[in-house]
Amino acid sequence: MTEITETRIQEPEGRRLKTAADHVFDPLDPDTVRNPGPAYSALARQCPFYHYKGDDYQFYITSDYKEIRDKILSDNPTWSFKWGDAPMDWETFSDFGILTDPPFHLEYIAALRKGMTPARMRYYLPEVEAIAEDLVSGLEKRADKEGNFHDLFCLPLPARTMCFMLGADQALYADYKRWADELQSLLFNDKNPSAEQTLIAEIQPHFMGLIEARKQMLRDAGIDEPTHDHWGTVLPFDYISLGLVSRVEGRRFNDMELFQICTALLTGGQETTTSLLTNVVWRLLEVPERWERLKAEPHLVENVIEESLRFDPPINSHFRTSLCPVQMHGAQLPERSKLMFSMMGANRDPDIFPDPDSFVMDRPLNQVKRHLSFGYGVHFCLGAPIARLEAQVGLRKLVERLPHLRLTGSPERINSWIYWGQRELPVAWD
Repeated sequence: MTEITETRIQEPEGRRLKTAADHVFDPLDPDTVRNPGPAYSALARQCPFYHYKGDDYQFYITSDYKEIRDKILSDNPTWSFKWGDAPMDWETFSDFGILTDPPFHLEYIAALRKGMTPARMRYYLPEVEAIAEDLVSGLEKRADKEGNFHDLFCLPLPARTMCFMLGADQALYADYKRWADELQSLLFNDKNPSAEQTLIAEIQPHFMGLIEARKQMLRDAGIDEPTHDHWGTVLPFDYISLGLVSRVEGRRFNDMELFQICTALLTGGQETTTSLLTNVVWRLLEVPERWERLKAEPHLVENVIEESLRFDPPINSHFRTSLCPVQMHGAQLPERSKLMFSMMGANRDPDIFPDPDSFVMDRPLNQVKRHLSFGYGVHFCLGAPIARLEAQVGLRKLVERLPHLRLTGSPERINSWIYWGQRELPVAWD
């Protein structure tokens, strides 16, 4: 194993470390939490490298697009994922799952990415369309023709899809969403990693039951060494079954690792897509001319979704931890420093995105898809294909079937300073 020693990152012109003495920025400030885009955009312009010192946390922040893409996310051995994607300093590190570093991370993701290929998206498409159709039909039948669009459409579409992908009963979607929300809340708001154990005690029996049911299918078929040939034949075409036939480091996943795959998909595949849907619908309806234009030009659905991801990333920032001292922009960062890299700031880089502080519906795809909302390189989001599929299917269905969709009040954001989405989105339709 190669020893990691002090790392130096060359100092670009005008990028030296700045603090509150230069520019006041607090990610937990109520005004910033309420409307993060302008605050993160200003930070990126004025202080692309910043040291935040708050009452609860302190960490460094980079908002530089190229630095985030090329030096933080591109398999940099200095900046580790295994100490958690959160501002608090974990006492122990993760050695399995999403929160790991290469080379294990690459092998783990390669095993799971088989469930996110274009062929798998074609398999998921009819079910996603059926879920969206069921939800829209339910809205059309409502006598009051109004409600909170988060609860009525934006939450159940990805939550039911995730149940389908894990091979679970879609009637459990509300439980799945609650479990995901509570796990994410613990990740970002509780400094004791063991605090999740009470919640795990509720979740684990459910998923272990699904795992055991698939093991019984293999036993009934007399199969001791399952392969990918058994996925979708002897076993269902779901992610738990994929885990059972996959290998990592030359071995099979054990039961706890299979359970961790379930929780990773549970947390990663719901809140972010729900927020993507609430954000894009909100931005379209807050300026009615946008909604009218999309109805007239439905071919812009994909552009609009990607612009929403750029302009309103469902997760505004991620975190890494330094494995050695780092010389960065004229500052000496000690080992185990926390670095927050701001996608919301990077996504508004005027050198990458012209007119970055405007929501541009027809921003060219070859430009807008350069956003960093799904990460980059070795840590590119595993679930990006299904999130895009759900958003495109859902938005097209809304444009076709609810053409008179409109806001009836102000949205209310979700209760998180890291996640960005709307918990209340009051709408009406005819």
